Amino acid sequence: MKKHLYILFSASLLLTTTACNFLNKQTIDSFEAIEVDVEAASLDTSKEIKSLMKTLTDSAMANPAVYASAYNHMNEFHNKSERLLTELQHVRSLINDQVGESGDFEKMDEDTDELLFNGDSPSENGARFIKAIKDYNITASDQLYFFPEAEKMAQQTLFIEDVTNRDGETVEWLTYHFKGFPAIASKVKIVTMENDVKNVELTFLKALIEKPQF
Repeated sequence: MKKHLYILFSASLLLTTTACNFLNKQTIDSFEAIEVDVEAASLDTSKEIKSLMKTLTDSAMANPAVYASAYNHMNEFHNKSERLLTELQHVRSLINDQVGESGDFEKMDEDTDELLFNGDSPSENGARFIKAIKDYNITASDQLYFFPEAEKMAQQTLFIEDVTNRDGETVEWLTYHFKGFPAIASKVKIVTMENDVKNVELTFLKALIEKPQF
């Protein structure tokens, strides 16, 4: 767990301190290494989710009076998570199509503005991306309400409110986090968000097992 937190801290540090084109390949390599590490952490989280879902399923079959409702909540929340993950993976695939094979320094250093923006406004893909996150936040909130730890985690990592930049200006979330950033930085941001979605679900499932009737 500590390793996973270190990985995410490193990703966050790079993402928040680099807002323009990179000057050297070493920085690109650092992002690529973080991407690999976050994906590995995300895979571990997926395995934990699968294990907890099996535990809840088995419990519901053995003791439906206590766990049947929790089983239904588990499936409902999992479907919401999967819908958002599908949209995040769609954005990542668009970036991969643009940059091609990894290791191409020049392509990784290019921004992905044309994928997500039409000028200063979100493109069709950008609007679809934003809608998917908003839909998740709206539909998941009724279940997260009963589990404060998972709710807080979602609010800290997946809410997309406007951001105040260093100049004191209010900037839309998509613009602040993606406009002008190199492709590799956007990829790491998406991978990190995928891991955030899974960690919210993992935290939700752990709480649901402890409190199956709420």
